[in-house]
Amino acid sequence: MIVVSDEHYQPSIRKLVQAKFHKALPTRGPPPELEAMVPHIKEAREELNAGYRNLDQSTTWFNYPAPYNCTDQVVLMPSSYTHLSASTFRTLTIYEYDVYGNLFYPLERTLLESFIKVILRDGDGTTTSLWGNSLTASIAHMVGYLEVNNDAVDECPDKEVVEWFSHHFGRKHELKFGPLDRRISKRFGSGREMPVDMRGHPVGNDHGLDTVPGLAIGVVWRSILIGTPRVIY
Repeated sequence: MIVVSDEHYQPSIRKLVQAKFHKALPTRGPPPELEAMVPHIKEAREELNAGYRNLDQSTTWFNYPAPYNCTDQVVLMPSSYTHLSASTFRTLTIYEYDVYGNLFYPLERTLLESFIKVILRDGDGTTTSLWGNSLTASIAHMVGYLEVNNDAVDECPDKEVVEWFSHHFGRKHELKFGPLDRRISKRFGSGREMPVDMRGHPVGNDHGLDTVPGLAIGVVWRSILIGTPRVIY
C-alpha cells in the first residue's frame, strides 16, 4: 500500500499505468481452484467486498505487469483517506517517519493515529467494517509483539483517537482486564511454555506483564518508485 498526497494522486495513477501496471479490482476470497467448492460464491464474494467498500471507493488497485510474475497487488491511497499530512513531508521530524529519499515510513505514533482514524471514519458509528477489523488486528499485533505501550498515542491532539486506543488497548482496557499477558505457550502448565514472551523478554523477569519503553516502528508493504514523496503504509 502506497500513500501519496492528494495533489499527486491522479498523476501517480497515470505513472503506474504508463509503467504497464493494470488497474484492477481487489482480489479477495478463495483461489479459483477452490471457488467451485464454496456454495453461493457470488453472494459470498459480494458480502466480503462490502466490508471493504470505503477502502475500495477511496483507493485505486493495480496488478503488476506480466514480466514480474507477481500475484500481489499495488494499492494507491490518497493522504486524505489515511489522515497523513503528506503536504508537510519535508518538514516532519524523525519522531514521525523514517525517511529514505522520497520514501517515508511511518513510525509508532504516526502509524497508530492513521490506523485509528481510518477505523473511526470507516464504520457507521455503531459497527465496524471488515477493513476496520483488519486494522484493529494489526494494532493488536503491534501492541503484543512490538514495543507499543499503553501511552503510545497520549500526545495525539485528536482526543477521539486517544479514547479509542485507551478503551481497546490502553489504560482503560488494562483497568478492566489487567495488563496484557504476553507469555507464549501451547497450554499454560503443560511444561511447554516458551522461556521468552511475545517481545523476546525472559519470562522469569515478569516483562510479559509489564510495559516497557516504546520503540518507534514502521509497517512496510511492497513498494514501487513513482517519483513523488510518498508513505509506505
